[in-house]
Amino acid sequence: MTSSDVITSLGTLLVSGADTRAFLQGQLSADVDTLTPAKAVLASCNSAQGRVQAVLCLVERSDGIALILPASVAQRTATRLRKYVLRSKVRIEAAAVASDLPEDHPYRAPGWQLAGIRAGLPQVYPETDERFVAQMLNLDLLGGVNFEKGCYTGQEIIARTHFRGAIKRRMFRFEGACAPPAPGTRILVGEQHAGDVVDAAATSAGCELLAVVNLAQQDAELKLESGAQLKKLPLPYSVAGLSG
Repeated sequence: MTSSDVITSLGTLLVSGADTRAFLQGQLSADVDTLTPAKAVLASCNSAQGRVQAVLCLVERSDGIALILPASVAQRTATRLRKYVLRSKVRIEAAAVASDLPEDHPYRAPGWQLAGIRAGLPQVYPETDERFVAQMLNLDLLGGVNFEKGCYTGQEIIARTHFRGAIKRRMFRFEGACAPPAPGTRILVGEQHAGDVVDAAATSAGCELLAVVNLAQQDAELKLESGAQLKKLPLPYSVAGLSG
């Protein structure tokens, strides 16, 4: 993947105006107050039912806060956020892809999609819109959800899921000797539906992917709908011992 591919694959929304931080604090799952010019913040934008509509990387800029996300969901995310602006002094517009991410952030790499998969960073695409809650995508393990901040859209469901320990599915990393499957592709154990592909990218050996699977079946013989077998790979953070 070339740098030009990154520009067309990633989109950026710029949120600006006097009420920017307060507005985003009431819309996103992370604590926006922890955002600084030197520290990007991971967050999700959710439906009122707590389902993830977009995974965002927030970057503070001199002209506002940039929200970096896949280009395929940028416009619908902007439309969704604008519905909640009301009287807030906030402007939401498309912008050039942010270039001021921390040096070690996966989105800076030309192969940003594979880098994100290896870092265990989820994405949401049109095919998986509102399919997962934040914890299924490990956003709570990645610092993308703050359970101490005030209310935000979808907060009640996300918090209830957390405090009741009701998570039955989590995101894991796999490899397969096949072309990258589309987001939302079903993962099977035998003929039983065990999970769904979150993101996938090509490698020299086939592909690597992130998928949300049932915790009870994470170490079973998993395969794609195409029949390609999957091998579980490690993530750079622990998901072990989580159940619900």
